[in-house]
Amino acid sequence: MITKASELLELFIKEETEKLSGFNMPHMPTLGSAYEEVTKQGIDQKFSIPKFLDLSVVSGFISVGGEMLPEQVDCMLVHGSGERYGLTDQYIYKIENVLCIFEVKKTLGKKEYKDAIEHLAGIRKKFARNFEHRLIHKGYEPDISSARRHFAQITGKTAPERYSGIHNLPEDEGILFYCLVQESLAPVSIVHGYDGYKTEKGLRTAFIDILEEKTLEDGSGVGIPSIPSLVTSGQYALVKANGVPFVTVRGKGEWVSVVSIRHNSAKLILEIVWSKISLFFDINMPWGDGLHMDNVQPLLISKAVRAGERVGWMYNTLEPKEKHLVREDDDIWEPSPLTAAEVSVVQIMAMGGGYLLMDDGMNDYLNKEYETSIEEVSDNLISTRLFMKDGKYLRPIHSFTHMVTNDDGSGYVCCERERFDLWCKENEIAPHYINLVLID
Repeated sequence: MITKASELLELFIKEETEKLSGFNMPHMPTLGSAYEEVTKQGIDQKFSIPKFLDLSVVSGFISVGGEMLPEQVDCMLVHGSGERYGLTDQYIYKIENVLCIFEVKKTLGKKEYKDAIEHLAGIRKKFARNFEHRLIHKGYEPDISSARRHFAQITGKTAPERYSGIHNLPEDEGILFYCLVQESLAPVSIVHGYDGYKTEKGLRTAFIDILEEKTLEDGSGVGIPSIPSLVTSGQYALVKANGVPFVTVRGKGEWVSVVSIRHNSAKLILEIVWSKISLFFDINMPWGDGLHMDNVQPLLISKAVRAGERVGWMYNTLEPKEKHLVREDDDIWEPSPLTAAEVSVVQIMAMGGGYLLMDDGMNDYLNKEYETSIEEVSDNLISTRLFMKDGKYLRPIHSFTHMVTNDDGSGYVCCERERFDLWCKENEIAPHYINLVLID
């Protein structure tokens, strides 16, 4: 479904921008408004957003805690009714009712890119301050269900059950958890450039340069919350892997917070918009994208650190040449493969109600039967991003986990039943699952 919808959105954008190119319009504000309108109308199409949810796409201003922010927003996806600004076509919406914020650029250059980051960062800082105010003065209890899942996928550990549990986490994990909570609740931000950078490398390098320049300018740099959720420049895009729409982890707990993509930016816009709608309303969107996966390239690895009296983010960047970034849009999803030892552990976990005690007895069993250790098996299962440590126990991250076994004792595991069914059919494997259902 999302593939078809993104094709329609891409076609709509192409047709409307071709119409604009037929006019000789030297007045830049008018030209800019025309491209903003293309984005608004494209996102407001019935194939882009479900109309029954009272969603609309408007331009205007955002109100945070009763304060109207001065920055005008080119385009925003909103829920419910806002306040119309006089007789204009501009509307004022409370930030709690804003799902997505768009900055639209006909041509995205470095200056436009930097200005957009600063504009969107200002909104996010206001959101964070209001978040803290509501926590302290209004007894606000945020929904952290999404952030808890993403925290477990990145760290391999359980997150606090309530937000107040953040104070019991080690400092670096507390910063990460705070960030993930903010990312799941704040409006997503999209910088939509119709043209600009001609290579994926160019877009990646501009982003890195902006990070470095901001650090040199005022020493504060750019924090994860200030990084846009998505930046497009023609067919190229940078995506923040914050769980909306996906989390990317490399190796043993290295959070790849930003990745780049070089195919179908329209689909990425819809993926982020649909993911936010799904979170906001707690509903399932009709993804239906089969076994296709976005072919991403890691760009920014992030870790929360302390340096003297300051606490912040340490970034490592990956900077391959353009020729090494060239790739097809042909990644295929597959479940995580398991060894016979790992299958056995998951089976024992299922019999134990979804919890596996990682004690000496289990270690002895694995050593005797499979010549491995509980530490090695648990590390491998955690690396699938489907399991996590919970004290002395190993348990699934998701409420539903599915496993299929092979004749030789090995198997496959995942949390996406629809895709698992498709993959089994493609590979002629009978989908006889062991299902772990865990209700917190």
